[in-house]
Amino acid sequence: MKLKNKFWLFVAIPTLFMLAIIAVMALLFWQQLTADQRLVLIGIFRDYFIYFFGAVVFLMAGVALMIDAVINIYVIPIAKVTEEASVIFSVNPRHRITPTGGKDIVRLIEVINEGVRQYEDIRNSVDLAIREAKRDVEEEKNLLAGLMAELPEGVIVCNREGRILLYNRRVIRLLVEGCTQSEEAASEPFIGLGRSIYDVIDEHLMTHALNEISYKLAHGESPVVAQFVITSCEDAMLGVEAAPILDQHRHFNGFILLFRDITEQLRTDSQIAVLLQSLIRSMRSSLASIRSAIEAIIEFPDMDDKQTENFKHIIHQEALSLSRLLEENANEYAEHIRSRWPLISIRARELADALIRRAAQALDVEIECGVVENDCWIQADSYAFLLGLLFLLDHLGKSVRAERYRLDICLRDCLTAIDIAWRGRAVAQQELKQWCRETIAVGSESLALTLEELLSHHEAEIWSCPEEPGGQKAYIRIVLPTADTCRPQQVGGLTILPDSRPEFFDFDLFHQPGQTPDVDNQPLDQLSYTVFDTETTGLDPRGGDEIISIGAVRVVNGRILHNERFDQLIDPHRPLPPESTRIHGIRPEMLTGKPSIEEVLPRFHQFVGDTVLVAHNAAFDMQMLKMKEEQTGVRFINPVLDTLLLSAVVHPAQEDHSMEAMAQRLGVRIRGRHTALGDALSTAELFLKLVPLLFGRGIRTLREARQASRKTYYARLKY
Repeated sequence: MKLKNKFWLFVAIPTLFMLAIIAVMALLFWQQLTADQRLVLIGIFRDYFIYFFGAVVFLMAGVALMIDAVINIYVIPIAKVTEEASVIFSVNPRHRITPTGGKDIVRLIEVINEGVRQYEDIRNSVDLAIREAKRDVEEEKNLLAGLMAELPEGVIVCNREGRILLYNRRVIRLLVEGCTQSEEAASEPFIGLGRSIYDVIDEHLMTHALNEISYKLAHGESPVVAQFVITSCEDAMLGVEAAPILDQHRHFNGFILLFRDITEQLRTDSQIAVLLQSLIRSMRSSLASIRSAIEAIIEFPDMDDKQTENFKHIIHQEALSLSRLLEENANEYAEHIRSRWPLISIRARELADALIRRAAQALDVEIECGVVENDCWIQADSYAFLLGLLFLLDHLGKSVRAERYRLDICLRDCLTAIDIAWRGRAVAQQELKQWCRETIAVGSESLALTLEELLSHHEAEIWSCPEEPGGQKAYIRIVLPTADTCRPQQVGGLTILPDSRPEFFDFDLFHQPGQTPDVDNQPLDQLSYTVFDTETTGLDPRGGDEIISIGAVRVVNGRILHNERFDQLIDPHRPLPPESTRIHGIRPEMLTGKPSIEEVLPRFHQFVGDTVLVAHNAAFDMQMLKMKEEQTGVRFINPVLDTLLLSAVVHPAQEDHSMEAMAQRLGVRIRGRHTALGDALSTAELFLKLVPLLFGRGIRTLREARQASRKTYYARLKY
């Protein structure tokens, strides 16, 4: 009920009470009159009824006008002042009260606004002092955040209930990226703060790992970790290591999970195992033949020379066979080891500068920089490759004794050519091959590799030739593949320290109780929310209008997680009216080829999980979802809060509870109006502003918020 109606009801009740008293008094007065006196009064009333009636009407009208003036000049303005003052002192200190009402009220508002201005100045100075005091702490926290974000291993931290408190980008790449939105898209994992780890890892597997950790903790075994293997949505094998998080009393407070891709490692280990099995079988056969021949020679020392020679021949052949076998398997094993040797992208200019500098320092060799392609990138182990080039220069110095060299690095189609040229004779190809078979060593630095093995790992070729037939210049050329698209490949990502706390972890969540089945009794600031909005073909859910866009964002621990959002256009399989396009800007061609509601709604249902749904004018959006229950088999049973109703709860004196009016009151900037994701983000900001205002009215739990919403006038609207 509106405030004005409430006040009229308040006035009507005592008025009726007074009229009842007057009626009783009149009745008593009437009974005291004689018959003649009653006839005289009746006659006067009959003859002058119009005057009595007019006087009563004018009196009541005058009283009504006076009461209405009091309501509009004093009562309603005072109620608005109270509501707007609560906004100023709780969520929007920049808000100012608009002067309305009588002179005294206007003067009061001016005094309040002036007091607010002074309060804001004081608050700003205090906030500045607090920010300066917290600066060092925030820098350390953000440093930790940046380092955690770019760890080479995937990390997830959970509390005792298995709710995710922290994760980094690497785990998203391992578990989520690459998942296709196919018919099984509803099983795509969602990783986010407050979500359950059991949505990502099978609950039985996780429980077994935690039981193993508990056993080791109880029996003092070390290390207190559990290891297991899972598969990603791309069928990659991920090794998972679970370790406990203990408080200062060594009580179990949560656990940390480390993820790493072990697909290649398992494949290589499997190949090595097969290689060793094959080697063992082959060696057994050869060794058995050698042993038999040796035992025959020892047992029969007087055998004739021909038989002795036969046995010696057998021993020699089997020894040669073993040698070949060992050489082949050694080379194959080396290939497996080299497959784990990582290469990174390096700019050709950086390689050239490093070689010129190191050659001068280590070999006292002068190198002139010739043509070097600035946009050329190569894949190399920069240290090993650079040491290999220094090794080559060292041998050149001993062989051709050139005084100075020239370095050119040029693109040749998809290859990069590295030329080291000098004035003098060319190096013979046979001599160059001999260098390639030597182990790389320059001064005190060395590698357990030959130059040939180094070049092979880099898929490079090397040769020597004169620059021109009969010329006085020669060069050695190394050709290796150019990095794809001539761009550096991201290995671990660049660690950039954030200005503010990133959204993929929140240490404060360690102190949250987590979701429980009885969410109705949970405080509003301890629940997880999914704030959403839909765009439709029209405003008639029962008349055939369809959802064409769903946008949503998660709110956890009082923070909007902008990284955890849902934004999907939907093909409605029906014409899109031009009047709806004028509102939300979605054109028919934008929906062509988009997934249907049968594909999108299961994914949205999984994104929502067990959070509380929040929307502005939620009755409409929920009715649109309800109309699709039979078609999609998806039913939303989550608790629902409506920011429109909550605004009416905290600001009953305000007549406008539209998103724009609320944003103006609460100091929220609306972006992307009438787009599903834009409206969802704006609604999330409005909701976070409403929570402290609800607390100010004694509404603290989900049940209390829902019950208060039901009592508002707007809760009567149906769709």
